[in-house]
Amino acid sequence: MKSFNSQKGQALILIVFGIVALIGFTALAVDGGRVFSDRRHMQNTADTSVMAAAMKYIRSNNDKSAAENEALTRANSNFQNRNIADPNNPPTVTVEFCKALSNDVCTPSTSSTDVQFIRVRIVSVVPMTFGRVLGRDTVTNIVEAVARVKGTAGPGPFTAGAGMYSVKGGNYDDCFKVLGSAGLAFHDTGIFVNCSGNDALSFGGSANIYMDANAQVAGCSDDLNFKISGTGKIDCHVPAHTVDESTFADVPTPTPLPKPACTTPGSHDTTNNVMYPGAFTSVSLKKDTVFMPGRYCFDSLTLLAGANISGSGGTVQLVLSKDLDLKGSANHFSDLEIYADKSNFSITSQGALTANRMRFFGFGNSSFIVQAQGSLTSGNIYIYSERGIIDISAGANTDITAPPQGDTFGGLLMYMPWNNPNDFVINGGSSSIWRGTLLMPKANVTYNGSAGFKLYGQVIAYTFKINGNTGGDIYYDSDYVYSPPPNPSITIYK
Repeated sequence: MKSFNSQKGQALILIVFGIVALIGFTALAVDGGRVFSDRRHMQNTADTSVMAAAMKYIRSNNDKSAAENEALTRANSNFQNRNIADPNNPPTVTVEFCKALSNDVCTPSTSSTDVQFIRVRIVSVVPMTFGRVLGRDTVTNIVEAVARVKGTAGPGPFTAGAGMYSVKGGNYDDCFKVLGSAGLAFHDTGIFVNCSGNDALSFGGSANIYMDANAQVAGCSDDLNFKISGTGKIDCHVPAHTVDESTFADVPTPTPLPKPACTTPGSHDTTNNVMYPGAFTSVSLKKDTVFMPGRYCFDSLTLLAGANISGSGGTVQLVLSKDLDLKGSANHFSDLEIYADKSNFSITSQGALTANRMRFFGFGNSSFIVQAQGSLTSGNIYIYSERGIIDISAGANTDITAPPQGDTFGGLLMYMPWNNPNDFVINGGSSSIWRGTLLMPKANVTYNGSAGFKLYGQVIAYTFKINGNTGGDIYYDSDYVYSPPPNPSITIYK
């Protein structure tokens, strides 16, 4: 008798296993690729978000809420710019501020200044397509990025909130001296005296001083009964600040131009009274002359018979080796930069200069001078004198505003650095307005302002003397107060 073995069912089993394997490989290729792409996208988002949070934390003076909002905004922006895995189930973003981080365990921050680490964690759910056949509906990606923040911005002497700040330290008297009959008003601010002498702050009996805030003195005053108008009073024995040359190390200073600053000759169209950039020897201008944008290097530039100079749009840079006096009454530039090398720039009596933006960089003993009856108006001006003087005379008409916040010199109106040995006199005329910080930490400043003079910002000096028969108003306005750039570091820790 014959027998038969049928194997027809084996092929069906092999086909079923083959289909399952094919679906598995397809799920691995399609769904796995989707999971990998989502994870890479989420990691990039976490990295950029934690960097944005760290930078915002520093720039906002340790504001954790602002930093968290910045991280969330950056993450959401990345989600919108690229399709997320499941629009109906968007990723969740968590921002943590840690004062310590060990083995991925975050010790939460308890204040605005103890943050050492910022962690951004993103959880993303990726829906499966072919993986559902194998019983896997979703895959969860969890990514994180950690930034370590060092040297964050914090309160310092610049942010003491004082309209006038005397940086001189040690056991000295009369570091802030107000003479009899002096008049001066401090609005939304007071003064700070860093000297620790028993009479570091001295008031003349007939002076008239108004303050909305207190006079803070590291030492004290023999005039505790002096009547201060307004709500201010004298606070003695406040903590002294440590102020020395290193305190001002991060204050931005201009970079000297290379030598030679001009490598090609300039030209002068005497027919149309137009100057073109380049190097010049001795030039005398008798008529009003227009400067085209660019850099001009002069061995000597003289303006005769009240001739005016002006710019034709763009930035005009004047590199001076000898003194330049503006005598005309209609000098105007939209953007003027003056680089003075051991030479002086002055606006003479009856001279006038207006500029939309202006920089004076005085190297060596170069000085900036506005004589009595001279006029200076600029909405974005920075005056720097390395070792020379800044002299704005009584009777000068000045309306000047420091560069805006965000500029390299934002908030700085005038700067005489620590190694500048010269003193400074505030001769604010009755119709003059200054907006910005006067930073001259080694200068003895004498205040001779007239009634009607207004200064919005702050004066930082070695010592102060407020002369008699003066007046004026000082407003502590944060828009015009220079804050030193922090010296932070941000490191991607993970």
